[in-house]
Amino acid sequence: MRRSTKKKIMPLALALVLAIIGAALAVPTINVSVQELGQGSKVIASSVSAVDVKWTMDSSNPDYVAGATVTVTGDPGSGTLYLKLYDGNTLVNYYTINLDGSGTYNVNFGNSVSLDSFDTVYVVYQGQ
Repeated sequence: MRRSTKKKIMPLALALVLAIIGAALAVPTINVSVQELGQGSKVIASSVSAVDVKWTMDSSNPDYVAGATVTVTGDPGSGTLYLKLYDGNTLVNYYTINLDGSGTYNVNFGNSVSLDSFDTVYVVYQGQ
């Protein structure tokens, strides 16, 4: 092989090798293992078995809610309860209740909330 041919082939071979290496590095393999809720190997138990929410209507306008009385059956005496108000999938507001074992908690909303502004209520317990 002539020297001039080698000079032309070497850069082409080097470019081909770099292109192959670059393509291999550009697409890494990412493996993600997932499991559905409740499918884990550990069971997380809670003494909270039920929650009752009774609304306190605004005294000057019954189209608004001023607060709530929340009764927790099986109150563990610790942890946090979240009272969350949603309009469809949009969070309107949430209120935090620190559990102390009394079982009944009064939540004052501060500013009354229109009954038209939410259509779903979630009560979430976060243990400690």
